[in-house]
Amino acid sequence: MHDLQTKRGKTLVNTKIKIVSGTALFIFILDLATKKWATNTLEGKSSRSIIGNFLRLEFARNSGAAFSSFTGLTVVLTMLAICALVAIIWYIPRISHPLWALGFGSLTGGICGNLADRLFRAPGFMQGEVVDWVRLPKWPLFNVADSFIVTSVALMIFLSWREVPIRTVVVEDE
Repeated sequence: MHDLQTKRGKTLVNTKIKIVSGTALFIFILDLATKKWATNTLEGKSSRSIIGNFLRLEFARNSGAAFSSFTGLTVVLTMLAICALVAIIWYIPRISHPLWALGFGSLTGGICGNLADRLFRAPGFMQGEVVDWVRLPKWPLFNVADSFIVTSVALMIFLSWREVPIRTVVVEDE
């Protein structure tokens, strides 16, 4: 029985790593592609209405966080993002529920998307400005990475509220 449980445990580990890494990679690539599109299409141009005043496309670079808070603290924000990634990577082996893996994968992809901007965009390494391009009423300008960070946190809050365990406990037969 122990061999079967060991095999099942390895399968769960492989499955959750695939969910986290696959989700993160998809979101990261989607974010990079949309930021490239926004930079090529929207930069230096007037905002575009998509759905009246509800949804607009508007290009901006943000050295801070939401609502342009913490402007001038880009290096600190970059270090916080790196620490968050390290913490997530450290925590991944403890996750066994697929919805939690999806949440952590979405969070990782979003963090990586904005972190890539901070590391590699102008004005320089660890000081880069994040590309934002989606405008909703009474909401800060955002991007794909931001939207997945917010939705992953919402998913994690929902899972916590529903008391869905992050880890599945395997009970040994006696």
